[in-house]
Amino acid sequence: MGIPAGWEQTAAWLVLTAVLLSIISGKVRYEIPAFGGLLLLGFLGLQGPSELFVGFASPALFTVATVLVMSAGIVESGILSGLGKKIAGRIHKPKNQILAVFLTTGLISAFMNNVGAVGVTLPTARRMAKRANVPASAFGMPIAFASILGGSLTLIGTASNLIVSAYRQSAFGAPFRMFDFTLQGLAILGTGILVIFLCRVCGLGPIGQKSPEYSGQTQEEYGQVTEMPAGRTLIKSLLVLLPLLAAILLTGAGVLHPSVGFGIVIMLWLGARVLSYKNALESINLPVVLFLGSMFGISGILQETGALGAAIGVISPIFEGLPPFWLILIFLFITALLSNIIDNSVSAVLMAPVAIELSRAGGLAVNPDALLMAVAAGASLGVIMPTHQATLVVSSSMEFSKKSFMKTGAAVVLLAGILSTLVIYAVWR
Repeated sequence: MGIPAGWEQTAAWLVLTAVLLSIISGKVRYEIPAFGGLLLLGFLGLQGPSELFVGFASPALFTVATVLVMSAGIVESGILSGLGKKIAGRIHKPKNQILAVFLTTGLISAFMNNVGAVGVTLPTARRMAKRANVPASAFGMPIAFASILGGSLTLIGTASNLIVSAYRQSAFGAPFRMFDFTLQGLAILGTGILVIFLCRVCGLGPIGQKSPEYSGQTQEEYGQVTEMPAGRTLIKSLLVLLPLLAAILLTGAGVLHPSVGFGIVIMLWLGARVLSYKNALESINLPVVLFLGSMFGISGILQETGALGAAIGVISPIFEGLPPFWLILIFLFITALLSNIIDNSVSAVLMAPVAIELSRAGGLAVNPDALLMAVAAGASLGVIMPTHQATLVVSSSMEFSKKSFMKTGAAVVLLAGILSTLVIYAVWR
């Protein structure tokens, strides 16, 4: 009947529910309930030690760590220093400057950690706002949106894309490539431009109140968000860019897995001393690694015990017979909802295996890749609740109205969800 028959399945679902509720409550750090839940499942004997921690061997987890280190390397090298000054020097109208900063942040976020992308543009944006005598929030809110939405453009732009790709490799033997996400990512980023800028020009977009003088945490407290070091040499720029571009091309062509390609880049940077070993270690972010590895492990246990399969048996009749467009749309918005309530990585960990199991169960009139892409797109739309790490960093320095952010975010999610569904339907169904 699709109802869990064994106590192992019930225990797995209860533990996952407890982990999610603990994360939602915000009373404890997110990695603690995730790792604790994994250990509890091991204590109950649902997996042996060798299988229990297999999530920490995931290529996606290692790729997330390498992207975090690469972001720190780009910031430390200073190759992007002066970028904001060039924008301000060539573009003088505040509205056009805001659009330029949005596009720059979105593009940078496609290839590095979103908090690192914020760190590149935030200091100059603050100075731009001050010189133009406009509310800091006029720059701050677009930067926050661009840093999140821009990650949807590439495989390495956000952890959720890496997670979805890892599940595809596990299920079908091949991951998604670097730029497989780009078309739907352009739809998502373009929606941000449409909602934030075109509607604002028509007097419909929320701008927010002028923020008080900043008196909260310093940018340096966030590690990667620092002023760019002054001065750079051509040799140093080449040492940073050439290995990075080569890795992007090779991973984009499917010659190298990102975990290998970007791992090699980091080793080359360390050898050339454009990235310090201390900064590389500090940027790995152990809580993120612990959290993702634990969630991968819990997800694996749900599959191994049959708990996920039992749930699929219950819900599959609901999806059978639905047209492909509506299947994609539903999966996207369910993932987007989870991404706003919990976290984009968690939503990807939860929904990607559901998409795979539903496709294996049969009866769906859609390619499993389309459902996985819907999960990736939905996970990139965690822009309604102002709780994303990048949003918190920006709002602490350029405070904007949370109500305006949520209204704008809701409009972005609604429109981006529909547009990206159309793209996925056209390309992947």
